[in-house]
Amino acid sequence: MNIVLIGMRGSGKTTVGKILARRLGRELVEMDELISRRAGLAIAEIVEKYGWEKFRDIEEQVTDEVAGRDNIVNASGGGVVTREKNIAKLKKNGVAVWLKAGVNTLLERLGKDSKRPLLVGKTQRGDMEMTLRQRKALYQKAADLAVDTEDKTPEEVAEAIIKSLKKICCLIGDPIEHSLSPLIHNAGYQALGINYIYVPFQVKDIKRAIEGIRGLGIRGASITMPHKARAIEYVDEIDRLALETGAVNTIVNNDGILIGYNTDYHGALKALEEATSLEGKRAVLVGSGGAATAIALGLKRGGAKLVILNRTKEKAKRLAEMFDAEDSGGMEKLDEISSADILINATPVGMWPKTNESLIPKSLLHNRLTVFDTVYNPKETRLLSEARERGCAIVYGYKMFLYQAAIQFELFTGRQAPLAAMESALTQALEGGRHATHFDRR
Repeated sequence: MNIVLIGMRGSGKTTVGKILARRLGRELVEMDELISRRAGLAIAEIVEKYGWEKFRDIEEQVTDEVAGRDNIVNASGGGVVTREKNIAKLKKNGVAVWLKAGVNTLLERLGKDSKRPLLVGKTQRGDMEMTLRQRKALYQKAADLAVDTEDKTPEEVAEAIIKSLKKICCLIGDPIEHSLSPLIHNAGYQALGINYIYVPFQVKDIKRAIEGIRGLGIRGASITMPHKARAIEYVDEIDRLALETGAVNTIVNNDGILIGYNTDYHGALKALEEATSLEGKRAVLVGSGGAATAIALGLKRGGAKLVILNRTKEKAKRLAEMFDAEDSGGMEKLDEISSADILINATPVGMWPKTNESLIPKSLLHNRLTVFDTVYNPKETRLLSEARERGCAIVYGYKMFLYQAAIQFELFTGRQAPLAAMESALTQALEGGRHATHFDRR
């Protein structure tokens, strides 16, 4: 994971970046320097010869290159925020830190630097005032953290950044673009007025990502697909439930000791037990992935008689053996639902945008059945809608998502999760058409 420093020329990105790189044992990358190398010209010469638009095009090419690197401190150019795609790329694997300063401070730091061509004004002050005015909202939008550099030495700014990183929590997965986790976690922080922030990172190499959590001192991480099983290999301690389910969906950093948890178990169980008891009930679980594994453990511990079905019979059999289920099989055994008390869909079938799909024939649903669909987007799937029509009790998938996130929130912050605020943010997003486009959408 990278630290991406953004801010106006004179805000101290390079100076602070050198200190951070030294203290964190990372390489400093200066984007303006890379732009000059690529063009074979100084920045003033690029602008004089080709104009600012060409400079921005080269900057975009350099952004592509730098965004693909890992474990660096990136001192970006002041105008990198003017193209939204640049920031989106840099933040896929980086925390954006805005170094703030007023015009007088920026001018004082720059002195009589005349190497950089003016953007909009006729004088250095006029140019600085107009440019800052134009970019301020862009910096605010891009920043995960903002550090006021006024009256601070570069060492103090670097220290402030390192301390702030200890209150960053993140989502690690691939893909993560449409996850609703940042929305509900940040809604919780805001409701309590605590200085935490939750950001998404698109990660392909889970080992390096977890090393980054440790190296940067990031407080905690939610782990989503496809990394839940492999994450176990790279934590220092593993909670019993995570060990039993074979999956870590939460990592907490306690002063460099990384502890792996699985909150899906309690999230699913709480959602289900709000609607029905488990002891002695016959439950049909459809699916065999990470969520299904956690739910299977919860059902067995709750005293339910478990049947596991999956389109790939071998996967259903393996999960059934893992938790000593009564039976397992493929979709040809769906008629088991006719005699079941509980039905759980732990597959992505029915998820947006394919909302008209369901694995379960409506004819198998009956009014003695409690139906739980772990798909939470849309809020009411076709399966739940048809279950309601057949007189079944229903359990919304968003409840599991909410409850597992609330447990993560408490592990990260040590504070009780403000469930009402988090649920309000989630349901408003779902009802407003915000869409997660992969199944395990933590």
